[in-house]
Amino acid sequence: MGREVDEFVTYWGPSINEWGDGAERRWTTKRDLDQLQGEIAQGARVMRKVNVDEILAEGVETGVDMVNGFLPLVMFANEDFIVEVTNCPVEQGGWHRNLGADEWVFQYRGSRTIECESGHVTLEEGDMAVIPRGMSHRNVGHGPNIELTIYSRQPLKRLVPLDPEKAREKMRIKDGKPLNGEVLLEHAVIDRHGEEPAEPGAGA
Repeated sequence: MGREVDEFVTYWGPSINEWGDGAERRWTTKRDLDQLQGEIAQGARVMRKVNVDEILAEGVETGVDMVNGFLPLVMFANEDFIVEVTNCPVEQGGWHRNLGADEWVFQYRGSRTIECESGHVTLEEGDMAVIPRGMSHRNVGHGPNIELTIYSRQPLKRLVPLDPEKAREKMRIKDGKPLNGEVLLEHAVIDRHGEEPAEPGAGA
């Protein structure tokens, strides 16, 4: 017998689940570490590392020439979402309007400006944004960069406050429970131009 460890079991993301007992709710169980690490669950798949830096070598630029050259690299996909990476170091060769999915973009390396029909957004390393379906846009890279893009058929909802302190407060747990209540999809922020809605009871 090895050391006993906690295992958190969820049906969806570890933070967005309902907390407590019942079907499709998260729970905690105790596992023997030797047994846990020595088992292979039925139907489990081997984890493989994908090295984006090796694939997107020097000269591999995506979307610059929309006729020849390279497309974005599709890494993973199912019927609900697609995960791809791009390296567009200059202006993209054309504009893109996605009518069937929202685009979640994360700037992994370098920086780029996303020019949209509603305005421009510049992403530095570590920044992220969502391009709603139906919005025409193009990437303008500021030198070599890598962007991770997830296409989601279901509309993406922003649950994180733009204020960093408010965001940290939503993450706090105490005694194994969220300190400020569960995070649920209906908590989505409805706003325009990135402005936070007024707090309940706040003056006009």
